[in-house]
Amino acid sequence: MTTGPARGSALGTSLLALGVVLLVLALLWEASLVARGVWPITTLIFVLGLTVVLIAPLIGAGWYLRGRGAQETAEAAQFSERRAVLDADATLRREVVREIDQQLKDARAALPILPAPAAASLERTALLLAGVRDDLARPGYSSTTWLDSGAGLRSEQLTNVRRYDDLVAAQARRMGEITGRLRADPAAADTLAGAAQLLAQHVAEREALLGRGQEPPAMRPQEMLDAGVVPRRRIEDPVRLALEDAVSYDGKDYVVRGVIDYFGGGRRWRSYQLHDGNEERWLEVRGNGADVGWLQRLTGAGLPEATGDSVTWNATEYRLDDHGAASMSLETAAGRQDGALVEFRRYSAGSEVFVMERWPDGPRALAGGPVARENLDFWTKPVATE
Repeated sequence: MTTGPARGSALGTSLLALGVVLLVLALLWEASLVARGVWPITTLIFVLGLTVVLIAPLIGAGWYLRGRGAQETAEAAQFSERRAVLDADATLRREVVREIDQQLKDARAALPILPAPAAASLERTALLLAGVRDDLARPGYSSTTWLDSGAGLRSEQLTNVRRYDDLVAAQARRMGEITGRLRADPAAADTLAGAAQLLAQHVAEREALLGRGQEPPAMRPQEMLDAGVVPRRRIEDPVRLALEDAVSYDGKDYVVRGVIDYFGGGRRWRSYQLHDGNEERWLEVRGNGADVGWLQRLTGAGLPEATGDSVTWNATEYRLDDHGAASMSLETAAGRQDGALVEFRRYSAGSEVFVMERWPDGPRALAGGPVARENLDFWTKPVATE
């Protein structure tokens, strides 16, 4: 069944086409009469004016209805997008509140058998989780009002709300796994405390975005300062690389074989798996292209644990620069997977970086450094021809 906006757009197109056809036919008829000498030029001018007066409203109405139909279609799509976000928000709140309630119950059951330090840490974590649960149980907005205004969020920001949904849901499930280890492993209390702080941070950021349209900065203050010290050209090309695109660097051509899209702490960054047929490299793009890194994946025995404030690799000591959790979307020729939770720790030694990530199926380590934009060339994949 044709919708209202679609009917309006179709009617506008029909009226516009009809008006143009009538105008062309009228002009041809009038021109033929003038050419045969039936009408003098003064009569032609009068009839031309009359033709325009009679047909212009038809063309104008068609133009208006066509434009209005397109606008109504966009408004309907935006309303549907807001409705989807609102429905997903209600589902997320129910699921995470239920998950936290179960975790609080398990934590209370584990308290009597834990050593004093672990028990004290768990009690603080329980208070924090209770506050997060209460925030989720009582949304700070009216559903009806939000559906009409969407808190002024653009389509990209609505997408970020859905990314927060994946991140918060995955973190809540991860905390359930940690809580289940409390009885057998008292040290899990400290791990749970760190996970709870990250969850509280992401829930607060999500609430600010959803309810007030406030987004956290794409780069942390120190990153902004570092990016301003060395002049860098802001680039968009790497942010939009796709599978089978190519990157040239240091005399070699690499093909994009994988795309990882991270979202965590209000920030979004990308990492591209590159192959030249012999070796694998990773291109990391952060801060919308303000920070571009060339990394190598580290494999084999001897990798450091990377759980503390520093890590040593290849006789270089790296200091902890950033850590947290992010939801990940992974795309390769084998398919696409969305919403996986990745815990990361990022270390630095000067301009060099060491990154340790813990994926659901195991750890992943990378090391490397920054790369200048002028040393990179990007090539889109060939367009398929029939």
